[in-house]
Amino acid sequence: MTILALVTLVVFLVAIVDVGLGMRRLRRLDAVRQPPAPGAWPAVSVVIPARDEERHIGDALRSVLALDYPAFEVLLVDDRSTDRTAAIVDTIRLTHPHLRVVRVEHLPEGWMGKCHALAVGAAQTTGEVLLFTDADVVFAPDALRRAVAVLEADALDHLAVAPRIVAPTFPLACMVATFGLFFTLFTRPWRVPVRGSREHIGIGAFNLVRRGAYEAIGGHARVRACPDDDLQLGRALKRDGHRQALALSGGVIAVEWYASVRELVDGLMKNAFAGLGYRVSAVVASVVALFVINVWPFLALLVTDGRVWQLNAIVAACAVGLFVLHTRMYGSRGVEVLLYPAGALLFCWILVRAAWLALSTGGIEWRGRFYTLEEIRAYRSR
Repeated sequence: MTILALVTLVVFLVAIVDVGLGMRRLRRLDAVRQPPAPGAWPAVSVVIPARDEERHIGDALRSVLALDYPAFEVLLVDDRSTDRTAAIVDTIRLTHPHLRVVRVEHLPEGWMGKCHALAVGAAQTTGEVLLFTDADVVFAPDALRRAVAVLEADALDHLAVAPRIVAPTFPLACMVATFGLFFTLFTRPWRVPVRGSREHIGIGAFNLVRRGAYEAIGGHARVRACPDDDLQLGRALKRDGHRQALALSGGVIAVEWYASVRELVDGLMKNAFAGLGYRVSAVVASVVALFVINVWPFLALLVTDGRVWQLNAIVAACAVGLFVLHTRMYGSRGVEVLLYPAGALLFCWILVRAAWLALSTGGIEWRGRFYTLEEIRAYRSR
């Protein structure tokens, strides 16, 4: 037990240094002060896939149409919506006739719906730069201008931006903050721009990609059956030698990712197993690591004593420090740490259940359609 506590302590100390220094190297859109001259703005095509998004699409779409970028087009791809999405979009078009809408009626074999919608949208636009975003993302008027400024200044082919996550309830905010920490430790985004590194990035809410790079990798056909299409698109771009980076939005881009903890659990069920490459060994290793590193030090305070208790108290303090450090860098208060161990346990359960459901049923269900593991693996990004 003493050795385990010492090893865990070293893990947290290394993580604190890595995250603390690494996150400070990331660009922040709200800190961009010197955009390029207006004559340098590349034309941008904003592609928005939408399927049953009546709850958010009104505010999100109006914010996109209000962007102050000097040269952009907006194409919304309605992917077989069955709710009021189409009616809301049609109402907005009355005051924004330049908004283009394409409706997808059929999904080809071997494609996931969102990947197909994005591919359809990209093929019907002309911008030098493509912005792939979601139908629930709200932008400040200068958000796109700031992002393109970073893309140009850093000579990037792909810029992903982490939005501010709006969480309606405190338990959800805690779960989102916990997931955010794990995502950061998993992706190590400050390493993404380093050529030859294995780290890559992709954010569904904001993937800004030069068309030349996008077409060079084969577009979304390359990731046509990936439930984690955003990360896999980033992976394909990085593997083919294109330069990418992550920036923090600093609040100029925001999204209500999920409305409740239950929605978050259901949403992560589709891509938790995918994020680990559909490998059972990776699930087992991840669950053990999550529990031992993020849960056990807190439980140990209740069931141990003496030197072991003291070491675990130090480990728990380091865990809290890392969590608060990371959360505040994203602009939150840090009080979300109160449910941190519970959040880690929840994500252990999500990984186990996602893998069990996929393996026991032979696939995943998403947006009313069942995708077999066989077809997902056959078309997975290479």
